[in-house]
Amino acid sequence: MQWSPAYSVKNALLDQQHRRVIRIINHLQDVIARGARPEELESVLLELREHAESHFAAEEAAMARAGYPRLALHQQKHRAMRAEVERRLELARSEGIVPAELAVFVRDWLRKHICKTDRDYVTALQEAGLN
Repeated sequence: MQWSPAYSVKNALLDQQHRRVIRIINHLQDVIARGARPEELESVLLELREHAESHFAAEEAAMARAGYPRLALHQQKHRAMRAEVERRLELARSEGIVPAELAVFVRDWLRKHICKTDRDYVTALQEAGLN
């Protein structure tokens, strides 16, 4: 997966964080291509979880500063992603996870979230001067 201008939310920090998620996804795909040992999958998922926590906090803080009216709904989507990552971490620990499904899930979630859900707050952040 490669960064595309279509993924930009017009905020330097959030775009930088989205680029890092793409790097984590690419690393995940590399790990899977090498054989996807459970501990490697878990390590990448932990990295994703840690980065997601800091990114979600930054994103939610920016939306709050901008007075974004759908902040609660966006937070709900973040909570759902956290829960799904935790579920998949447990699967990786128990060796019941299918690596290809993991890569597809993360990639598809990111595309959908950035290109659809995150797009909704771009105007609010721009109007608040949060570029």
